Amino acid sequence: MISNVVVRLKWLRRKLSRSHWAARLLGIRPPPGEAEQPGLILLQIDGLSRPQFEHALESGKMPFLARLIHRRHFTVESFYSGVPSTTPSVQAELFHGVRNAVPAFQFLHRATGKVLRMYDGEAAAAIEAELSARGNDPLLKEGSAYSDIYRAGASRSRYCSQDLAPDEILRRLHPFKTLLICLAYAPTILRMAGLALLECGIAVIDAVKGLRHHEHAVPEIAFIPARVVVCCLLREAVRFQVLLDIERGAPVVHANFLGYDEQAHRRGPGSAFAHWTLKGIDRAIRDIYRAAGHCRYRDYELAVHSDHGQQHTVPYEVKHGRDLEAALKDVFSTGPLSGHGIWTSNLPERLGHALDQIRRMLGMKPSATPPIGAPDPARQIVVAAMGPLGHLYFPDKIAAADSQSYATRLVAKAGVPLVLWRDPGGIVHAFNRRGRWTLPEHRAEVLGAGHPFLAEAATDLARLCAHPDAGDLVISGWDPDGPALSFPLENGAHCGPGPEETHGFLLLPDRIRRWHLSHLPRTGLRVRGEDLRKIALHFLGRDGPREERVPHLPARGPDLPLRVMTYNIHSCVGIDGKARPERVARVINHFDPDLVAVQEVDAHRPRSGHHDQSQRIADHLRMEHVFHAMFEEQKERYGIAIFSRRPFTLVKSGFLTLAAPRLFRETRGAIWVKLEFDDRPPVHFINTHFGLGRDERRIQAEELLGKDWLGSIPENEAVILCGDFNSSPRSVPCRLIRNRLRDAQESLPGHVPQATFSSLKPFIRIDHVFVSRHFEVDRVEIPDTPTALLASDHLPLCVELTLHPATAPR
Repeated sequence: MISNVVVRLKWLRRKLSRSHWAARLLGIRPPPGEAEQPGLILLQIDGLSRPQFEHALESGKMPFLARLIHRRHFTVESFYSGVPSTTPSVQAELFHGVRNAVPAFQFLHRATGKVLRMYDGEAAAAIEAELSARGNDPLLKEGSAYSDIYRAGASRSRYCSQDLAPDEILRRLHPFKTLLICLAYAPTILRMAGLALLECGIAVIDAVKGLRHHEHAVPEIAFIPARVVVCCLLREAVRFQVLLDIERGAPVVHANFLGYDEQAHRRGPGSAFAHWTLKGIDRAIRDIYRAAGHCRYRDYELAVHSDHGQQHTVPYEVKHGRDLEAALKDVFSTGPLSGHGIWTSNLPERLGHALDQIRRMLGMKPSATPPIGAPDPARQIVVAAMGPLGHLYFPDKIAAADSQSYATRLVAKAGVPLVLWRDPGGIVHAFNRRGRWTLPEHRAEVLGAGHPFLAEAATDLARLCAHPDAGDLVISGWDPDGPALSFPLENGAHCGPGPEETHGFLLLPDRIRRWHLSHLPRTGLRVRGEDLRKIALHFLGRDGPREERVPHLPARGPDLPLRVMTYNIHSCVGIDGKARPERVARVINHFDPDLVAVQEVDAHRPRSGHHDQSQRIADHLRMEHVFHAMFEEQKERYGIAIFSRRPFTLVKSGFLTLAAPRLFRETRGAIWVKLEFDDRPPVHFINTHFGLGRDERRIQAEELLGKDWLGSIPENEAVILCGDFNSSPRSVPCRLIRNRLRDAQESLPGHVPQATFSSLKPFIRIDHVFVSRHFEVDRVEIPDTPTALLASDHLPLCVELTLHPATAPR
């Protein structure tokens, strides 16, 4: 009854939600019925390293994600970006399955002679065309992409590098509908206006602080509107678009939140200004998570990841008192390249990126070329150094000895921390203050022994030097013995091989994580873009049959505690109104039980999708099972079941009381199985489900304690009785049973008994595990993960038992 009320209230809440009505006004409706395949929403927090993410959780900047992690809905894993640690490279690997697609965020495209910046639409389109030519299935096919570099086959994309069209909402809305949506979203609009004003105030303070620290005045002032747009307006626009996609029932969505990355570049990855933006991103993720859970058309799972981290850096110009261009002119003033000029891009790249985001939101074309003109690769030394990784392209081929000489001078004379050169034989040489090395062999000397992905990062760095568009020399600001440098004026940077810039994070829900732990090879307990791609494609059912079964867990040893669970699964119909046996199986498997007693199990009933629920759950758990029907009508059945990892013998299944339709009473019964052990007495396990009436529950308890059931079990054999008794601990049935057996929750010292019903707000203890004197109760757990709260109107009761020494094997 309570669960039906909750389902109706959730339905009403969804029907009255603003996003639901906004979608209707925009003509957005999901297809009829329910989708066979689940949906996946991937949310990217750009530039947030795992160390900074964990700091944000601890400091309360991301309370919603912290709560989901604490309740074990998400598990935090390390995400390795690869080298270069930049969004175009990571997203190429994630969306198209191609590693090291680009050598940096900015580089010389040798085939065309153009310097490409990957937030430019033409550059992104050209690289994506090359990626698509490889024939891999684009991840976002028939889905949506927001604020990404690539479209990845998406049928809808907004605020991406290639997007020039005005926003879909502006094209669709009728003036009257616009007024209705504005009225419905008036609180949100006012909140956004307030946040925008607050961001303006913080941005002004930020700019003043920057000027006091002798930062350049023009970028500081120009960054104020960019900060408001990227950190506030763009975030809210992306959030709203994803909410519309959920109403639409899109199969896959990827959205990128840029605010933290932009702030971290300006003030540093650990700055208060950068971490302030995470509060708004956390709220946006909360809204998307809740909307996904309310979707009737498609079952969504949500994963959160960062593409890379950021390294705290010192600008090259601050460190050495001159910019990189001046230092390079000094280095190349002698030798075979002394007669060539040097081309560098003096555009404040971070500001240009932020301003391009503003242009995309307004439907304007982003800037296409640097303001200082195109380079001439045949006559100039072209320098592409946007961030802590740069490429030097020579107009002429020079001897190997000259390349080594220039690399040595860049370290010694120009103060570049690391220079890489690939010789004609394919060997990658690394030059730093420690000496001259080769990669990947001397990885510790180049990257530092404490790097979290040492071997892989060294291999990727060597592979980067072999990229067709890599420079003749590659320069890096990474120094294992000192502060990292970045060649532009920025206090946080990424693109290089540093330990934080390559160390992102990944939050996977339990439903997805269990498959990937079982089926993907684990390399240093990390996931990279191609791994996340495989996980997503499998979950979406696009790489063959989707495997939903939980991982195989072998039976626990006879000397280990026995794990027992009782769970009223409510016909596998959750409080969201959806019948999902697989979801119940995941809740059960979370405790890794040996024995499971479940109640309210359907078989072939229309209300629960005609599933044989006990069989489907057993298949998912890879456990033996027995089912006993309390109700049968043609093919439809309804009853209770037992699942076991250990071999068992069915002793008895039968009725305790029969149905009394005039009194609105159902047939009630029990299942009794026996587990045999080689070196100890058997264990009897009984599952039951009592009725709702006071008198019938007393009769059922007396019948269960009689000579046909518990009364026939010898005193020297262990007994476990569990189920949904619909009776509180002080009730007559429970008092009768405690004359023979002990209440497990009351038998654990220091444990306060907990309620199991209802799952949303437990207020009464009606699910019980009773054990004989032969057992010691080691642990009691009532899982309250988001999945457990959703899967049924009851919470499972889990108990860990050890046979008392008096009955243990000798």
